[in-house]
Amino acid sequence: MKKIVLFGPVLSKLKNAYGGGTGGYTRNMSVYLNHFRSDDFTIVPCFHTVRGQFDFGPFTAPVRFAKDISAFVASLVTTRPDGVHILAQYRGAIPREFAVVLLSRLVGKPVLYEIKAGAFMQWYGSTNPLSRRLTDFCLKSSKVVLAEGNVYLDFVKETFGKEAQYFPNFIPTEEIPDEVSEKLRDDELKVLFVGYCFKDKGVYEVVSGCEAAARQGTRISLTIIGKEHDDFTKWMDAKAEQPNLRIQRLGLQPHKEVLRHFRLNDVFCYPTSHKGEGHNNSINEALMMGLVIVTTDKGFLGDILSDESAYFLKEVSTEEVGEAIRAIDGQREAAAEKSRNGRKLFQEKFTSDVAFKKLNRCYHELVRRPSRARAEG
Repeated sequence: MKKIVLFGPVLSKLKNAYGGGTGGYTRNMSVYLNHFRSDDFTIVPCFHTVRGQFDFGPFTAPVRFAKDISAFVASLVTTRPDGVHILAQYRGAIPREFAVVLLSRLVGKPVLYEIKAGAFMQWYGSTNPLSRRLTDFCLKSSKVVLAEGNVYLDFVKETFGKEAQYFPNFIPTEEIPDEVSEKLRDDELKVLFVGYCFKDKGVYEVVSGCEAAARQGTRISLTIIGKEHDDFTKWMDAKAEQPNLRIQRLGLQPHKEVLRHFRLNDVFCYPTSHKGEGHNNSINEALMMGLVIVTTDKGFLGDILSDESAYFLKEVSTEEVGEAIRAIDGQREAAAEKSRNGRKLFQEKFTSDVAFKKLNRCYHELVRRPSRARAEG
């Protein structure tokens, strides 16, 4: 059986890390390690550090770089892999990824570079010349390139001369329930937000939009799950209770508990304006559990969802969120139809049964040696 080293984030809850160390990259790493099964390949993890994990003052960045590259070298020596799979974060991580690709190339290990999140094109166009050169090397030196968004395929071809393959985010089939509870059955509308509670994720507008809808008579229960930014905590702590609206803030929760709340709620409200928004886990989980989705078209969301499967906001504002909540409450059958369409979309495209078949094919492509005729040509 051939071995693939998976270079990705450490699997830990870290108080000072972005999102508490439980964000999308970490979840992706966990899913690969715990659920990928193949008769041909085994995945061996090589964990790198994450932002906020250490604090060495002005020396934090070089210390992290040294630790990460040392860990990768040790993995090459002990594992002797047939290929390397990088969960690419680019941006501030590009020097580390350049070093990993360079070392892999020096020892003859082919690289699969998987572009995650939704900020790659915008970042590449605005970053400094050195970072662009490092990125050029990473992409051009990789044998296989995967992209989480369809919109990246043409960009990667035109910019780097590489044929990228679409590889959307997914959920392990083992976690998918055969059936989901009917939504919108109670008088009270149960609204859920899951994510890092800071401005760019739209959580302020979720709260204020629910407040606006409640003032117009909609009965709402709002549940907020995720690490809170200090500014959001102060803002929420200063709020007074209001009629027709109950709010519970649960902070970080174990994944099983998060899924339980997806089952219990009707609406997933995620009005993100985050520049790096990709195909996040929470959108998949909302689709999987049959929730009515209220979101924006930022990042990959407009490519994943449509008006048949979600309510799109024209802008991230209190008024837009409030109107969407009121529309769902007033036209519940139409909202339920969107939720059914969303779950069907998820089952057809975003499960590990679908994803891992493709990943297995990509690993075969990664380790395949060129034929003698092609090599000589």
